[in-house]
Amino acid sequence: MKVLNKIADNLWKSNSSVYSSLIKKISITTLTIGIFSMIVSSSILDGFQDSIKNKIFDFSGHINVSNFGNGLSFKNQPIKLDEGINIKYKEIAEIDIVIPFIMISALIEKNNNSDGLIFKGVNEDYLSKILPHLSSFNKSINFSNSIIISESQSERLNISLNDTVSLFFPNDPPVFRKLIIKGIYDTGLEEFDDSFVIGDINLVRKIYDWDMNLASGLNIYLENASQTNSVITKIRRNSLYNEFLETSQSKYSQVFDWLSLLDKNVIIFFIILSFVACFNMISVILIFIMDKTKTIGILKSFGTKNSIIYSIFYKVGAEIIIKSILISNFLSFGFIYLQSKYKIIGLDKDNYYLDFVPIKFEFSKIIILNMSLIIIILLSIYIPIYFIGKISVNDNVRFN
Repeated sequence: MKVLNKIADNLWKSNSSVYSSLIKKISITTLTIGIFSMIVSSSILDGFQDSIKNKIFDFSGHINVSNFGNGLSFKNQPIKLDEGINIKYKEIAEIDIVIPFIMISALIEKNNNSDGLIFKGVNEDYLSKILPHLSSFNKSINFSNSIIISESQSERLNISLNDTVSLFFPNDPPVFRKLIIKGIYDTGLEEFDDSFVIGDINLVRKIYDWDMNLASGLNIYLENASQTNSVITKIRRNSLYNEFLETSQSKYSQVFDWLSLLDKNVIIFFIILSFVACFNMISVILIFIMDKTKTIGILKSFGTKNSIIYSIFYKVGAEIIIKSILISNFLSFGFIYLQSKYKIIGLDKDNYYLDFVPIKFEFSKIIILNMSLIIIILLSIYIPIYFIGKISVNDNVRFN
């Protein structure tokens, strides 16, 4: 058996044509391009989804707690910070931090330019969460006398860092305050950029005449976003009857639904790539069979079993797949590294919420992708190999 295998291999190599070699190189090239595109597009999608999700989680937390009766008013029914979730969250290990907030509608004015918005009063722990999204920030300005606005608001109102602006709060009685622009944030998400300014929670407490024990709600930040469902179940066991729990994924469902649709695009792309790769491999092996018909005839005349001839073609297919996988992965990892470090490809921020192509390297996902393609393509090789057994020795010899 070993002798026949060696003879078969030598005969195969001695009868290899330039045409066969060219077909193999073309097949490796096309598979490499396809796999490279799949890995890169999947990594870009993961990076894009993570970037958008992290912006929402940083500004809104993973879970929000408010009073059931709030409705459109934040003042009517606040929650108490000395009971319920705010004092029991430390019992839940998955929770990183809980930040209270108070919201109030306001009108901002500067140089006869004005705009209506929502003033979100928070403590300074909140600043550490949104710090990655601040395009400019002055640490020296006292937070109690300042606000943080969005880049789109600063452009509309012609406001810059360190400027002093007037804020009108429609309370009873109305309240005016002059505050300094401490920072400018930029998420690219209209849900935040067009609506919110960030300021000191104690300023709103004074306006509402609330004591330190009251807040509009809580932003709950988790150690890992994937733990949201299990954590919210634990929170409900410790929450009061009047505490309304809502995940940020539910609160901003339109954004998350849109991101989920992108996953379907990747699945469709993978199916198309798998189909093209299988068709490519089947075509290549069939061409090799036609090109090696004389060699197959000689091997069969020696009494070589079909299984040995099958293995030769299978080795050719495996060689094409392995080379394609190695080259495409090497190129993909190189591109992922360069893009993540140097951001060589930019984006139109108005359309994509980001000014560069985000990318995320997920080793486990890439391994699964590679293994899936290898299995699918190797199985497809059996289709053309099946026809080898249908060809007789005489037909093989006469073919050439």
